[in-house]
Amino acid sequence: MIPVTDGVFITRVSVQNVEEIVPYLGADVQLVNIPCWKAVAFASLLAIRAFERGTNHAKTLGGELLLRLAGVLQIRDAIREVGAKPGENYLVVFGGEAKARELLDKLGLKELPLDECPDGAVKTFFEKSALVEVL
Repeated sequence: MIPVTDGVFITRVSVQNVEEIVPYLGADVQLVNIPCWKAVAFASLLAIRAFERGTNHAKTLGGELLLRLAGVLQIRDAIREVGAKPGENYLVVFGGEAKARELLDKLGLKELPLDECPDGAVKTFFEKSALVEVL
């Protein structure tokens, strides 16, 4: 688990049954299917900044994160593109590390090592996340 900034934690997890986890997702917890943790970290920071500036498009940080990662304005499209899927995902918790660890235990999720992101992939995801600012 890595801290992105004060109060935002990301970890890579393996999920077998997404439906069991969906009830825990929302305002301050999100599970995303993206190949690069740096993209998730960047989108998390942009989501927080959008709420601070009042330029958010979603009602919650979790929703704004999905929009930023997908580079779209419709939550349904964002969920389809980057929402949780069976297999490896990133769990993002907007809150303390204790909350993140408690959630991992409660859901029975095992942390996986974070892999390095290819430079080309990072740039593409950064551009997509920033695109929501101008839409």
